[in-house]
Amino acid sequence: MANHKYVMTISRLTVDKLGVKLYDRVSAVIAEIVANSYDADATEVTITAPMGEALAQKSGGELIDRNFSIVVTDNGSGMLVNENVNEANDFYLKVGSERRKDSRRGEKSKTFGREVMGRKGVGKLAPFGVCEQIDVITSSGNKITGKDEKGKVVKGRMTSHFILDRAAILSETDEPYYPKAGSLDGKVRPACGTTIRMTKFDYRRVPQIADFERQMAQRFGLPSANWRIVLRDSQKKPGAPGFERVVGDFEIKIKPGTRITFERVSGATADSRNETDYVTKGPPGMSLDGLLTGFTCEGKFYPLTGWIGYAKDPYKDDLMAGVRIYCRGKIAAQTAVFNLKAGFTGEHDVRSYFIGELHANWLDEVVDLIRTDRQDILWSHELGQAFQAWGQNLVRVIGRITREPMRKSAWERFKDLSKIETRVQEAFPGSALKDIRDQTMDMAETIARSARADEFDDPQTVESFVQLSLLLGPHITLDTKLREAAEAKGNSLAAVSEVLKTARIAELASFGRIAIDRVRVIETLEKLKDASGTLESAFQKLLTEAPWLINPGWAPITSNETFETVKEEFKKFYKKQTGEDLNIGDFSDPKKQPDFVLSSLDDTIQIIEIKKPGHKLTDQEMGRIGNYYAIMCDFLDEPGNAEFRSKFPNFRITLVCDGIKLFGQSRAAYDGLKSNKTLEHINWGVFLAKTRQMHEAFLKEAKRQRKLANKSN
Repeated sequence: MANHKYVMTISRLTVDKLGVKLYDRVSAVIAEIVANSYDADATEVTITAPMGEALAQKSGGELIDRNFSIVVTDNGSGMLVNENVNEANDFYLKVGSERRKDSRRGEKSKTFGREVMGRKGVGKLAPFGVCEQIDVITSSGNKITGKDEKGKVVKGRMTSHFILDRAAILSETDEPYYPKAGSLDGKVRPACGTTIRMTKFDYRRVPQIADFERQMAQRFGLPSANWRIVLRDSQKKPGAPGFERVVGDFEIKIKPGTRITFERVSGATADSRNETDYVTKGPPGMSLDGLLTGFTCEGKFYPLTGWIGYAKDPYKDDLMAGVRIYCRGKIAAQTAVFNLKAGFTGEHDVRSYFIGELHANWLDEVVDLIRTDRQDILWSHELGQAFQAWGQNLVRVIGRITREPMRKSAWERFKDLSKIETRVQEAFPGSALKDIRDQTMDMAETIARSARADEFDDPQTVESFVQLSLLLGPHITLDTKLREAAEAKGNSLAAVSEVLKTARIAELASFGRIAIDRVRVIETLEKLKDASGTLESAFQKLLTEAPWLINPGWAPITSNETFETVKEEFKKFYKKQTGEDLNIGDFSDPKKQPDFVLSSLDDTIQIIEIKKPGHKLTDQEMGRIGNYYAIMCDFLDEPGNAEFRSKFPNFRITLVCDGIKLFGQSRAAYDGLKSNKTLEHINWGVFLAKTRQMHEAFLKEAKRQRKLANKSN
């Protein structure tokens, strides 16, 4: 039997799939480099970049590099390269080598004993997700005598400098790749450390320095006395505002009474797997039943440390959404509800406010559950499923036990923003109105506790809640007084007196609310008037729904069935006389422009013709108005319409238009209708000023009447 030779070939394109394609954001790329600095026992890493700038631009379909560079420098141990050792080849340039299985490096750093972040050995390829060229300059080892970059003989650390080219690495060959040596290779530099310089960029943008700082803070959960990350803007001079920022803690303000912590008890070792070495703590009085500090899978306990709670404000960006899960100080995943399906108690609050920071160093201990791009965890694995079940239980419990603190917080925030207590006291002063005050405050609390927290960010919404409370409070009190009067057996006259007093307050509250709402509608109309492109049909529809805009007295409580019949019969008559269909106030078809608005007030039929602001009435438009008038007169004079004439003996035309441009017969017709007071012409300025003035007077009178009523009580 022949002996066959079998060969496995790994294409260089695998590098593209394993590393390059996983990273396309500058902050994610930098995070991988910073993680290497941390593993190399650096105490400081400095990132210098053109903050807020696009690294390349597109012109005529071509990508043009802007000659920017991003430089990441650390003071770590570096990589030793000399005649006996080549750590650059052995460690850095060997793609996919797992550090923790390497006996020469191990799972902890040499100087500080840090639990190293790196494991897969592909993070070094991350820069190729945004650029074409990487310069690696690293110095290490004992001090030696040699030449520095200027050729001067000095004592320092041996430096290795090599250049990685993306295109060459990703060429279709299985041959080894030999990076070029850089200008500093073999030189001596003063101190140990590594510099990564990226150039020749793809179309990517560097975040603004404040955003960059927040992104880095979110990626690293590393509060440490011997570790810091510094950001510098290469486009600014040292000392200039915004030139430098030190990455701090990732801070999110937490609602009082919602923070729960998972802690290791004093004296327990950092790697303890004993369940009794961990404890869950919460605010005083909060029941923590069902909240464990970890879970058991196949007989082994997997602890979680950190905290969870509710954010003071709703999520503003993806960085703060949900729970951040860290492994060895670096973010491994972020999850809102651990893939829990909808329908659990407190779901809205959880999905909008639930935050936390959990540390699980066992995530890549034996089985690596962290996705290579660190965007999620492999939940489908048996251990991942056990972790997910723990997290889903956490979400359910949190949704239940923190619901009341959230509701209480909403009420406290509403009281602070609205000054509702003062407003209610001013609206209903004195001991006689205590019941109304109490009911109004109860109503305000009910409204506030049922509102979404983000609604309190809008002052108009807060004010509408106040006005609704002031409106409903007296009416609820009136309902209570009516029931008391019905049940009264003794002094029934006193009960009726209380009802009448309360009814007057409730009535005045309603009048005040109507006036306030109308003034707001007028303000909206003023904005609509000034907006370009507003169609006449929009104003016609507004007048159909709110005829009081023309005259505050035009506010029929119920529809007039006789007038509705008049409208239908007039359309038939118009069709018979002209052969054309007439559209009066029908807005169901957006393609069909209404001819005019037909309304009624008491015994008067009103034709309302409204034109866009700035428009001047033309001869043709006046001709139509005159035609409508003549046909309406003929319609009402018909013997068969005598009943309509008896109910509506008067007929008027209201024209809202900023000017006229009439000549000859059109002008004569216009003047004739005005002289016999059949036509009233008002321009937009007068129309809005008159309407606002009358309703503000109405509002003022409603407030005055309320004060008088309060004094009488």
